[in-house]
Amino acid sequence: MPYSLGVDLGTTFVAAAVAHASRVEMFTLGDRSVVMPAMVYARDDGSIVTGEAAQRRAISAPDRVGREFKRRLGDPTPVMLGGAPHVVTALLGTLLGDVIARVTDTEGAAPGRIVLTHPANWGPYRRELFEEVPQVAGVAQALMVTEPEAAAAHYAATRHLRDGDTVAVYDLGGGTFDATVLRKRAGTDGVGIDILGTPEGIERLGGVDFDDAIFAHVNYSLKGALSELDMSNPPTAVALARLRQDCVAAKEALSIDTETTIPVFLPQRYHDVRLTRAEFEDMIRAPIESTIGALVRTLRSAQVEPAALSAVLLVGGSSRIPLVARMITEALNRPTLIDAHPKYAVALGAAALAGEAPVQTTEAELAEDRAERVETVAALATSEVVGAARAAAPDRAEQVRGPSGPLEAVGTATRTDPPPPRAGQDGARPADASRTPPPLAGWSTEWSDATPPVPAARHRTRNRVLAAVAVLLVLAASVSYVLSQARTPQATDVDASVAAPLPSPVVLPPPAPAPAEVPRAIAASVPIPPVRGQVAVGKTPGFVAIAPNGKFAYIANRAAGVVTVVDTAISEVVATIPIPDGPPQYLAFAPDGHRLYVSVFNDPDRSINEVAVLDTQTNTVVTTIKVGSRPYALDVKPDGSEIYVPNHDSGTVSVIDTAANALVTDIRVKPNPHWVEFSQDGTQAYTANHESNVITVIDTATRSVAAEIPVEISPHSVAVHPTRPLVANVNYDSDSVTVIDTERQQVTAVVPVGTHPQDVTWSPDGRHLYATNVDSDNMTVISVDGYRVTATVPTGEAPTSVAVLPDGRQAYVTNLNSGTLTVLDLAG
Repeated sequence: MPYSLGVDLGTTFVAAAVAHASRVEMFTLGDRSVVMPAMVYARDDGSIVTGEAAQRRAISAPDRVGREFKRRLGDPTPVMLGGAPHVVTALLGTLLGDVIARVTDTEGAAPGRIVLTHPANWGPYRRELFEEVPQVAGVAQALMVTEPEAAAAHYAATRHLRDGDTVAVYDLGGGTFDATVLRKRAGTDGVGIDILGTPEGIERLGGVDFDDAIFAHVNYSLKGALSELDMSNPPTAVALARLRQDCVAAKEALSIDTETTIPVFLPQRYHDVRLTRAEFEDMIRAPIESTIGALVRTLRSAQVEPAALSAVLLVGGSSRIPLVARMITEALNRPTLIDAHPKYAVALGAAALAGEAPVQTTEAELAEDRAERVETVAALATSEVVGAARAAAPDRAEQVRGPSGPLEAVGTATRTDPPPPRAGQDGARPADASRTPPPLAGWSTEWSDATPPVPAARHRTRNRVLAAVAVLLVLAASVSYVLSQARTPQATDVDASVAAPLPSPVVLPPPAPAPAEVPRAIAASVPIPPVRGQVAVGKTPGFVAIAPNGKFAYIANRAAGVVTVVDTAISEVVATIPIPDGPPQYLAFAPDGHRLYVSVFNDPDRSINEVAVLDTQTNTVVTTIKVGSRPYALDVKPDGSEIYVPNHDSGTVSVIDTAANALVTDIRVKPNPHWVEFSQDGTQAYTANHESNVITVIDTATRSVAAEIPVEISPHSVAVHPTRPLVANVNYDSDSVTVIDTERQQVTAVVPVGTHPQDVTWSPDGRHLYATNVDSDNMTVISVDGYRVTATVPTGEAPTSVAVLPDGRQAYVTNLNSGTLTVLDLAG
């Protein structure tokens, strides 16, 4: 079956995804990971080993291993491996060739189309160089897109974007940073994504720089011992190679833990260096501030206010560092969205675009395009207007796109391409090491503002579904020409006679309809569920709710004033959503998962009492609804038509019409309603009345109290059995769980549990109950067979709620004082 391939050749990792007719999925490149390290190893015979095989040799033979060489694309100095020179394009081509070979071997045929991605801040010189990479890999043609465009394609395919929605892409990878602003529009043949303003990048800023900061911290902690080592000593080189790997591991550990220890194995010595998350964040705060500054400047160039953003999409492995999302939220007051696998987002988007690309063009067309582009770059050396243009506009840059990929006139300090080939050099890019000129004295690889603006040149417009765009090359004397949506106004007028037409916006095809999901079978729950770990989710996580599709867990962080989103597939935080009006307390999903209803109240003055309506497609609050005093644990009717909200201090249950997002009425109940849950058919609702020691039964047709069932002291929460006529509740001050037969409206069992149980829920198979005990820091497991306790599972400090995935395989417990979720394997 024909398929397409998207490849992200990153600074530190290589990711690949394949697009078939109805799906796009990652292709596993590593033995232990979906992605593979962007590393190469040179054997004695000159052959190159890539990926994990190269990484395994990094400690024993560090002089033969190359890493992070993508950063050096355009540097005329070759990469030395085992004493032999290698050109960067050849190394990247070898990586790409191995990826294509693995995919071809697995799929049984070569991909029909290939899309490669590159940083948005690359200028024409490095883009020209990058176009040689597929040729080295033996590929006749590969389409090129920027990494933010690919990320946007993936975002558009996986999350609903309305016409006019604007998102910012914050791409912090292993070696570079890019900021781009994108807006969705309706296209004639699909979904349109317009790039607004001027994408801005920071060269040589990414995860490897954070690794270096940790390495420097280790050296400082050891009073400079690493600086004094003899690097010519092979055991020393091996020790430092291992230490650098341990620094990378420490960085990744601090994304989920608050401290870590770095082992330092030196010849004749051993040390342990402790590093806390706070110390690490202090090291990287300034670089992250610079990325946010670049993002803000990009927004200004796009003339987009932060408040107009639907979200900030975080892409790249380094964006998973918790400080990144926190600082962006503080600076812009906008929600941040981390893809479930930020290392995968660009490759998935590239594959999606490859899958919708047109038939490849001929070699003749490609040759003509290349000739035109080379002609343009060569003109740089002889342009008579370069000096005047740079003096007129030293800080301006135009992003343009050619038939085979973007071109760019570089004039800003954030555009960091090397100069064009000098007179006397053998071409712009040596094809092999023997043609590589020797290192130039004083040559710096930090090419800041080195390339003059590109003069105008002719390019054809090729009709593509992927990107129908024209090359914009403006005469250097007129670089002050203003893009209608991408430039701030200039003081001087632009002569319309020399202004090139605006480039066509990037057109993304509509995502292929996803195949209908087949619900997973409900797992059989075990009597003693093992703990699989803890997930750091921020301060005061008080309540957790699972999306109806089971893919995400949403956590109300009370004092933090945010809702945190965890990807249940990897149990990691992927988004943080500010709740503008106050502390989020409890959560309830609409049946389709498109809306999340958040009860909000503030202590101690209790001036805010409302339900916030959160759009889970954009992770933003769309409206609020005023209710009674201190709204507690609300629930949505099974048909999605109404919300019942228990108001603790008012002694009422508010009824909200979800279609109108309006309060319909209040139902008076006994004091103080804490919790409400509907029966499976929605005809009844059950509330736990904390100060009255009763469970109230509400007839939802008449919106009136139908019965009151006495239970033990201080009922706090209720849970309806998935299939049987049973309701369970916890009794906070009796340290017990009560089970009620709803047909007879009588208590059938009372089970002693831990201290001050606060929440209870059923396993989806109905065989077990789980009760969280807030003051004994554990969770009680109760078997329905005989209502006996089968396990007491340790949690974090102050477990307040528990939620179970729809398939019954996993549960999450919020630990209020620990700032964590406890992850439980309910299927054993």
